[in-house]
Amino acid sequence: MDTGIRQKLEERNTRIINAILAKMKRECPGSVDLIGIGGSFFSGDIHEKSDLDLLIIINDDRAKCLSSCFILDGVGFDLYCSKWDSLENMVEYKDPYSGKLIDLKILYFLDKKAEERYFLLQKKLQEILSSPLSEQDIEKAKAFLQKAESEYIEIMINNDISLCRYSSAMFLYYLEFSIYMLNKKIVRGGIKRIPEEIESMSILPEGFMGLHKRVVCSGSVSDIKKSCTELLGIMRKFFKGFESKTNEKKDITAGDLEGTYEEIVSNWRSKMFHSIDINSPYLSFQTISSCQYFYNMMSGKFNIKPIDITKNFNPADLKAAAECFDKGMEEYLKLYKRLNISVRNYQAIEDFERGY
Repeated sequence: MDTGIRQKLEERNTRIINAILAKMKRECPGSVDLIGIGGSFFSGDIHEKSDLDLLIIINDDRAKCLSSCFILDGVGFDLYCSKWDSLENMVEYKDPYSGKLIDLKILYFLDKKAEERYFLLQKKLQEILSSPLSEQDIEKAKAFLQKAESEYIEIMINNDISLCRYSSAMFLYYLEFSIYMLNKKIVRGGIKRIPEEIESMSILPEGFMGLHKRVVCSGSVSDIKKSCTELLGIMRKFFKGFESKTNEKKDITAGDLEGTYEEIVSNWRSKMFHSIDINSPYLSFQTISSCQYFYNMMSGKFNIKPIDITKNFNPADLKAAAECFDKGMEEYLKLYKRLNISVRNYQAIEDFERGY
């Protein structure tokens, strides 16, 4: 940037800041705890139309008089005041927009107490960002993936180009958040630098940036749907692989297993055969799917062979579906035998009474 233009912008900023300080002393002395410069004038990534991004932390409502939205020489400015809870929320690292706790040039502190409070919050956030990735961090990232999936549904059920474009923007927004959270990073260069910040991250699905660009540049509804489908596909696959590396499965024990085979009989087996009696594809379908959820949960948690009972489900042949269900139970029973667990199977009520 031309030195003369930069100097002019700096002079403009100085006059705005001086006006704020003068009004603060005149109308609300003691109500402002800190003022700092963030955004492009902190990073130096400025252009001729860069506005001044100020953080103003107040301790009472009198200081709200400092807030103002205005246009100056074609540039829009939004001066607003925040309270400490806005910074305290950033420390919880709920999303990657926490830069004002780290990327801030301090101009004013009311007193030592305000200074110590700010730098304590800054230290806490830095410690969180530098700590190893945890299961809680992965869950935060996964929550944003789930929000992206909700936007994906909107994309797929709409054929209006405006609605699809809006939802695809939100879709990218949440996927970007997910990537930032997995890398324990914050947005540092503003929205214009997000693509290059993501591209430099170590934890990133292969092909992400190419599909990211395709979503942005999609020219039709079909293009949007196709590129979003592919991008969501690689994100889901990435998360599954990522979770398998971070969540080690346990070796199953008799304590983990005991009673679960009997539970399968209790919850699902009789329903599978009852669906044949009443000719209910719905009952068969929901029952086999519910039991599949149980098998998936067990194989996701323990080092055991996955059991698939839904692959060959045929609503026109409920007897075959029940037979497939029983084959799954036979596979599961092998775990009992491997760990020398006996099935609690009583032939008469008297047997139960004695055993119980």
